[in-house]
Amino acid sequence: MIRKLVPLLLIVVVVAACGKDNFNTKPSLKLKNQSRVVPADNEAIFFVNVEFADKEGDLSGIRDSSIYFQAFLLNVRSVIGGPNYPPAYASLPEFPDKRKGEIELRLDRFAYYKQIQSNQGGNDANDTLVVKIAIKDKAGNVSDTLTSDPIVLLGQ
Repeated sequence: MIRKLVPLLLIVVVVAACGKDNFNTKPSLKLKNQSRVVPADNEAIFFVNVEFADKEGDLSGIRDSSIYFQAFLLNVRSVIGGPNYPPAYASLPEFPDKRKGEIELRLDRFAYYKQIQSNQGGNDANDTLVVKIAIKDKAGNVSDTLTSDPIVLLGQ
């Protein structure tokens, strides 16, 4: 009986030891919370809050790790100042090494709101955009790009 049980226990131990952990070498991002509607106030701030996971926990560091983000307009009508925003790059601040945590991106409405061309007709001056975000860790591993849900910047 013991001779039959030992190989079975050995197989169970090997399978359990080969289990994968929940983190990958490449950082991952998950949308946690965000602004949905931003008031027509030039001092208003909107945010996108993401949760990160990284197997090595090496996201902090002034020069080694970065966050990349870019806003994309969803408006069908033409806007004043062109439809595209340039991509932005910033170093992540120094913090203790963590395998999991949160990053909040805070953006000024004033820098992102674009007026609708007046010759297009209609009273809707709202501006709608999404923000795409990616992060790079110290080892150079880049996450997949996360896209926020639409954010409405109310017009005047």
